[in-house]
Amino acid sequence: MSDRIKQKICYFGLSDIYQEQNWLEDLARRGLLLTYTGYFIYDFAYGEPTERRYRILPEKRKKIEQEELDIYESCGWTCVRGTHASTVFYTDDQNAPEPFTDVVTEKKYYVKRLFSTLITSIVTAIYILWILRPNTYSFILNPVDFYYQLADQPSPLICLYLVICPLLVLFYLGIIFKYVRLIWQLKRETFKRTYGFKSRRYVNMILTNAIIVLMVGLFIYVIFVPDKRVMTSSFKEALAYKDAELVRFSEFDPSAWDEVHSNMIVRNGNNNIDNPDITYETSYDRNVMMTKMSSEDLSVSSKTDKGNPPVAGLNYHVQLYKAKSSKIAARFMSSNIENQLEGMNFDVSERRIRDMKFKYSGLDYAAYIRASKTDEFAYALDTQMLFLRKGNKYVVVTYSGPVDLKSKVGLFASKM
Repeated sequence: MSDRIKQKICYFGLSDIYQEQNWLEDLARRGLLLTYTGYFIYDFAYGEPTERRYRILPEKRKKIEQEELDIYESCGWTCVRGTHASTVFYTDDQNAPEPFTDVVTEKKYYVKRLFSTLITSIVTAIYILWILRPNTYSFILNPVDFYYQLADQPSPLICLYLVICPLLVLFYLGIIFKYVRLIWQLKRETFKRTYGFKSRRYVNMILTNAIIVLMVGLFIYVIFVPDKRVMTSSFKEALAYKDAELVRFSEFDPSAWDEVHSNMIVRNGNNNIDNPDITYETSYDRNVMMTKMSSEDLSVSSKTDKGNPPVAGLNYHVQLYKAKSSKIAARFMSSNIENQLEGMNFDVSERRIRDMKFKYSGLDYAAYIRASKTDEFAYALDTQMLFLRKGNKYVVVTYSGPVDLKSKVGLFASKM
């Protein structure tokens, strides 16, 4: 046997142990003899082609009793060194007895260990679905709603949800199906070890490589591609950003803006410091589904506000979404409204969402809501919200203050 080593990627998991055996035996017939099993890469030495037999136990070597290993060795089976989740034995003696001479014992051994791994795979698949769910409150089972709900997310996150997540789910569903099928066949004693391996290997290889390439690509994108999102709390930087489609607070309530503006900076000796009672922030962004996302956020706290109970100060938050199409805007709006209301502590129900809708000439959708006593926290802040859509533009306004927000619909409609 040559000292030269050839490394090959093993695309088989525990659910493919019989296909992996056939793959190793095929390589042995071509002169590649297994010397080490890693978690993903196997080492092979060059040697003479041989009819080597391989058997794989679904258990790590360190978990197998030494007495059991000695029995395999006494029967002519050599254990391959490695760190894989399974243990590989081989023999060049065609007359060597099988590690399990009792079929019933073999069946129980494999079923017991494969069943525990099946449960682990199911739990892992559920966990992946849970951490990747786009909705904080529940799963979105309809893939169409799932797609449109992601419209305002950063492009890498959209890729994660729409490409990598389905591939991971498909990958784990495939593993779960294979485990269930294999365990069922072992119990029914209908499985044949002569079953091929090539098609199984190709399918596993395609799915595994696709996930790896996409994950690496996503990592490179996040690390090296500059983030297009701009977010600032600098008053000068915020005012320097001009957005003709966004209703700034200076237009919404000019008289209140003058007072806020004059108190935005307070003097402390020769230094200017931000007024801690006033926060002002703007952001503007874009992604693959939204060509433009802009917002302005102004909060003026009452000097008597101690945080408990909340005091209705002056708050103005406007968000403008400009989608690639009116369809994206409409579908995104339908899911976003509920999330926005829940985020502002409104008591949300389907009936209430229907009742807040009203007609306004020139708009495809208009809805207004003012907090009631059932909304508790939002009611204490006297929160009002406005949802407007025209074509591919969708605007969300959250306001607390003396102005009737609904009376300002014309101002926002004129910009759309």
